[in-house]
Amino acid sequence: MKKTLLTISMLAMFSVTTAQAADVTYTFQGLTNIGGTNTFTGTFVYDNAVAGSTVYYPGTGPLQQGFSTVYSGAVKSLKINLNNGNQVVSTGGNIVINNIQQAEIGAQVPAGLSLQAWTGSTIGTINGNTMSNMYLAFMPVTPNFSWNALDNHFGGNAEQLLQSNPSSLPSNINTQLTGTSLPSNLLTSFNGGLFLGTNHALSNTVNNIDSFSLVSAVPEPETYAMFLTGLGIMGAVARRRKQK
Repeated sequence: MKKTLLTISMLAMFSVTTAQAADVTYTFQGLTNIGGTNTFTGTFVYDNAVAGSTVYYPGTGPLQQGFSTVYSGAVKSLKINLNNGNQVVSTGGNIVINNIQQAEIGAQVPAGLSLQAWTGSTIGTINGNTMSNMYLAFMPVTPNFSWNALDNHFGGNAEQLLQSNPSSLPSNINTQLTGTSLPSNLLTSFNGGLFLGTNHALSNTVNNIDSFSLVSAVPEPETYAMFLTGLGIMGAVARRRKQK
């Protein structure tokens, strides 16, 4: 009986902990040419539960049409370990999602759906070069919806109307593609390739990433339901044993 109750208590604690989890973790591998050619492995962790602040662009340069969403504090850590023993660690920072259907020539944010994970405090060196910042940049991909269709839906400029009333976005639109939510797996939406950016002195280096893999994600609602069902079954067993 005591063993059964202990099992139930442990499951309950695990369920609560899991429900509160929001961190998503990735590992990656790549190559850098800073001060010499070296391979590196890395980890990236972000908080999927952070709310974003979206600004819609109603057709004024340099961002012609689309949106930009900032998730302040979403980045937990970005770390790399080089094969020569060097290590660079960045903690804290923001995730920025851009979805630009039309952009002027030379605009900082190109057309398409893209994501940048900008970090805050950075410590470490690469072959004697002190790093001041690291970031991940996911290459733009073509979203599966058109702002032109939203223009037709609203009978006018969708970005301008959404800027004053974001809640009017149609419910059948994928929120991950409109900047109103962070996906639990970045690779599902931002699959156009990515690179690791590093800053040292006045140089900004683009470092190749060969592989990028999801390690752990936020459990889906179905997982919570499974835990609750298990608790119910264990509770019923405990009650039967107590009655005997």
